[in-house]
Amino acid sequence: MKREKPKYFTIDEIHSALLGILTEFDRVCRENDLRYSLSHGTLLGAVRHHGFIPWDDDMDVVMPRPDYEKFYELVHAGKIKLGEHFSLTDDRGKKALYPFYKLMDDRYAIKPWSHKEVPYLYLDVFPIDGAPEGEKAIEKAFKRRLKYSGICALARWAVPEKKWMLILRGLLFPFYLGCAIYGAPRASRKANRYATANAFETSKYCGTFNFGTTKWVMETEKFTRFIELPFEGKSFFVLKDYDAWLKLLYGDYMQLPPENKRITHGLKVWKRGQTNEDYNT
Repeated sequence: MKREKPKYFTIDEIHSALLGILTEFDRVCRENDLRYSLSHGTLLGAVRHHGFIPWDDDMDVVMPRPDYEKFYELVHAGKIKLGEHFSLTDDRGKKALYPFYKLMDDRYAIKPWSHKEVPYLYLDVFPIDGAPEGEKAIEKAFKRRLKYSGICALARWAVPEKKWMLILRGLLFPFYLGCAIYGAPRASRKANRYATANAFETSKYCGTFNFGTTKWVMETEKFTRFIELPFEGKSFFVLKDYDAWLKLLYGDYMQLPPENKRITHGLKVWKRGQTNEDYNT
């Protein structure tokens, strides 16, 4: 029997569900004195739109590595009680998908367009790590991160729905196969090992060294001061010097991009409990 597709969420419905995940994350951080900041498109949305970027379909936060590790330890020790529908993915061990966490809400199933992801809608939680001294050392650390980030991404590459992606996958098949054999868990361990080589607390500079394709490094002291900004009628923490971080990420961030540059993650989201809640498997 042919399976009927579930009713996919509109972008406004995705935003509402994502806001619920962020609200749960914020609650846990406040109750346990954990530092975090909205980041990437979520921070840009807070500053430029006082909420979501209208076309954005994901959320990102960053945490100084000490708080990131404390969050992990408290959750896995059962000392942090997440809400009924929430769970945390692993960034280490055999179950690791990527070298960072995702806080999931199992009320919302997802189907990504290009990569195998977790089964439920999520908030990305990235650590901020200490950077080595000197431009050459930072560049070397970045290249190591890029290598293992790429392995993680290619190892999780799903069968693409778009024709151009199918062609690209054919051209890159030897790399894809090699990454799949190497495995995302092993790549995640390597990425985290290199990312944590320099302690956040004693490093003059810090940045995102465990995942991504761009080098973002800033003074560590700027990741120790936080303020609150309104976001969709609520209030969340951001870096006090969010302007410096956003300029590093986006340059002239207050300028709206042209419509053909307004990229989404292409997630299809639906409420679990419909007839075909396992449509993405």
